[in-house]
Amino acid sequence: MREETIRPEHMMREYAVLFSQDRAELLKWREKFVIVSCPACGCSEYKAIFIKDKLHFVSCDNCQTVFINPRPDGALLEKYYNNARGLAYWNEQIFPASEPVRRKSIFRPRANRVIELCTKYKVNTNIIIDVGAGFGTFCEEIQKTNCFDRVVAVEPNQNLARTCEQKGIEVIAKPIEKVRMEGIDVITSFELIEHLFSPKNFLYSCSKCMDEGGLFICTTPNIKGFDLLTLGKLSDNIGGPNHLNYFHPDSLKLLLESCGFEVIETLTPGKLDAELVRKKVLSNELDVSTQPFLQEVLINSWDRVGGAFQQFLADNLLSSHMWIVARKT
Repeated sequence: MREETIRPEHMMREYAVLFSQDRAELLKWREKFVIVSCPACGCSEYKAIFIKDKLHFVSCDNCQTVFINPRPDGALLEKYYNNARGLAYWNEQIFPASEPVRRKSIFRPRANRVIELCTKYKVNTNIIIDVGAGFGTFCEEIQKTNCFDRVVAVEPNQNLARTCEQKGIEVIAKPIEKVRMEGIDVITSFELIEHLFSPKNFLYSCSKCMDEGGLFICTTPNIKGFDLLTLGKLSDNIGGPNHLNYFHPDSLKLLLESCGFEVIETLTPGKLDAELVRKKVLSNELDVSTQPFLQEVLINSWDRVGGAFQQFLADNLLSSHMWIVARKT
């Protein structure tokens, strides 16, 4: 899988323009942004690390979670996402254009991995809900397995919720914090927790819906992964207000344990770290002339060792794409 196949370059240029406009609208309300403690461990001590697009990124002194501080509160974020032209463009243009590749390369393997985890940990398969279901492709793929009696998409964005409904998916069009359900066996949450004002409230809400022993399966960027560590503020993945929280395996484990979960498996199966850093080098945005190892791996010997290097990152919790599997205790 290459980045271009899931994020077509000409579409991403258009999205970047819309996203910049959305961010500018939100920044008009910057005087209403609020100071928060670390979203992982609650520590109130942190240090500034950089400013990007007028947003301040800090690192927790205790657990090294990176987060935007100050940040828009929940009400401002809800208004932002409901009106974001960039998000509408993803729903109307990027998702439909890239869905066949995403389905084959991301969502079908993702659904298969969820089924494998349910089998491995002997979890009941009556109800699964996908929180932040987006375009609904994962729900479609998990439905095809006939593993679960009921598949529910939780998607608060009204446009995306309608898209899910049009695909025949059962939808709850509100945040999980406002959902009143019980007896859920599995909750999945893909690339969502980094967007949330209060990840802790989110996880508490998930826990309250679940039966004891149920699985919570989450993916999110790993701030201690290769491309985020190497690129820092140069990374296209690091940027607000969409991404507010950047956890790593240890800090997300702390947060989950504080919300009544036991982490039972951590994976970093990412496939794009080396390619993303290589692209920054080739575009002259990142200078590795004083880093001969990166020069050798990413440029000189790329065709021979690039794939093996990426596999090394994935196998050793060093990719910037992270899976966390937790059980409700």
